[in-house]
Amino acid sequence: MVFFLSLPDAQAQDYFQQDVNYRIDVTLNDKLHELNGFESVEYINNSPDTLGFLYFHLWPNAYSDNNTALARQVFSMRGRQKLFRDHELRGYIDSLSFEANGNQVQWHLLPESPDICMLTLNNPLQPGDTVLITTPFHVKIPKGVTSRLGHIGESYQITQWYPKPAV
Repeated sequence: MVFFLSLPDAQAQDYFQQDVNYRIDVTLNDKLHELNGFESVEYINNSPDTLGFLYFHLWPNAYSDNNTALARQVFSMRGRQKLFRDHELRGYIDSLSFEANGNQVQWHLLPESPDICMLTLNNPLQPGDTVLITTPFHVKIPKGVTSRLGHIGESYQITQWYPKPAV
């Protein structure tokens, strides 16, 4: 015998996916192992919620010092070592100046997570609305011995190198 029940509270929330469109102008300096760029991110709020802030990943900052989640993971797998104290092994993203629809916004790194920042929007982003987030950025590419961002000489393995909205 099979029973079918209709429980409105047990139904899953309607699925939504935020839309993000990028335009990134970037140059690689293969002598200094650096990227210099400017990014425009069109962020479309497809959620049913009004958003007062957005999180952005700043993945190159995971290589900035020995107190990041990446450093702790490497230490747990390989034991304690100098790792990001060596200048060649350090990487980071800086020179950020976020704007939303042409207006400067306040932002800060999350405590104990230098690879995630929170942008406080000047105007809440209503469901269905779009905001254009822009920022210049500079990335120091580390020597490629730790993970998926790095270089060995002038051979580059680069992932997650630009500011990107976080889930």
